[in-house]
Amino acid sequence: MTRTRKSQKRQINPLILIFSSGETEINYFRLKKGDLRGNRNIRIEAVHSNRKTAVDLVSYAKQNIKAGDYNRNKNDKVFLVMDLDDARDGDIKSAMKKMPENMNLIISNPDFEFWFLLHYRYYQDNLACREPIEKLRQYERNYDKPDVDNIYNSLRLKEKDAIKNAERLRKFHETENQCPDLHSVSVNPYTNVDELISFLNSL
Repeated sequence: MTRTRKSQKRQINPLILIFSSGETEINYFRLKKGDLRGNRNIRIEAVHSNRKTAVDLVSYAKQNIKAGDYNRNKNDKVFLVMDLDDARDGDIKSAMKKMPENMNLIISNPDFEFWFLLHYRYYQDNLACREPIEKLRQYERNYDKPDVDNIYNSLRLKEKDAIKNAERLRKFHETENQCPDLHSVSVNPYTNVDELISFLNSL
């Protein structure tokens, strides 16, 4: 049986792009990408940006995608990963208004290490900047920001616990704290990195 012209067309695989202004985040997602290496249908690229504000990060991502050699696919997903330690609510809201439908904001408040901390225990009390790092070192004494290699195996083994703790914290903020907008510097501590990880694991 001869193939139809439609079936002969090369299928363009959906692309997952992860942008971040933090070295720790990029190192972590590059290691996570290694875990997903067997999935041939998805490409994940961590692209470093030194832009600090949410609006800058959105603009950088848009420019990079437009100028880069990326295949366009309606199923492509873009994730912007950032800390909220120096962020402002006005900047975050402006950034979200500028984001296209396939772009998602992944935040950690106060910093990305809070996501690591949730691998070891549940937290809901307010945390100051860099406090998650100090608490993380109670479990991982050798953690040296931004290097993730020496703790990644432990993070991998405890990933399900981190996802459960992040989901529990989200429910706490939504119900007990009655937070209408989780993308706010006032929602501390908080992270939705678990949503990105769950998405990657589902691919």
